[in-house]
Amino acid sequence: MKPADLRRFILEYTDEVWNHGNIEAMDGYYAASYVHHDVSRPDVTSLGDYKQWARDLQSGLSEMRVVADDVIASEDGKAVKRWTATGVHTGSLAGLPPTGKRVSFSGSSAYRVENGRIVESWYVYDLFGLLQQLGALPAPA
Repeated sequence: MKPADLRRFILEYTDEVWNHGNIEAMDGYYAASYVHHDVSRPDVTSLGDYKQWARDLQSGLSEMRVVADDVIASEDGKAVKRWTATGVHTGSLAGLPPTGKRVSFSGSSAYRVENGRIVESWYVYDLFGLLQQLGALPAPA
């Protein structure tokens, strides 16, 4: 996949799944053998687990939007997306009851794409900052 096509693929995936809430669309973007790496959620190890995690996140954060602040793609099928997510905490999230608070957090995702499908990804995001916004952790002094 050419870098411009890969960049467009990542942007389309982000919009369809995260901004339109179409979790089932993941089947068209991810390989069945997908591997997920996320230090904040080591229990997410398969596409099925990842889809459930996405459902849980979307049910906890209404009005969820993910903006791709930057996407860099290369000839070898690798891409990196720097992103910002926003939403309103209206459902249980990470075991926390709804607070009604509007939250914003950012992160980066690196993808490895083969044959038009994401086969592996690495996520790093500001979970600490999100938990502070939800009142689960104290704000810095």
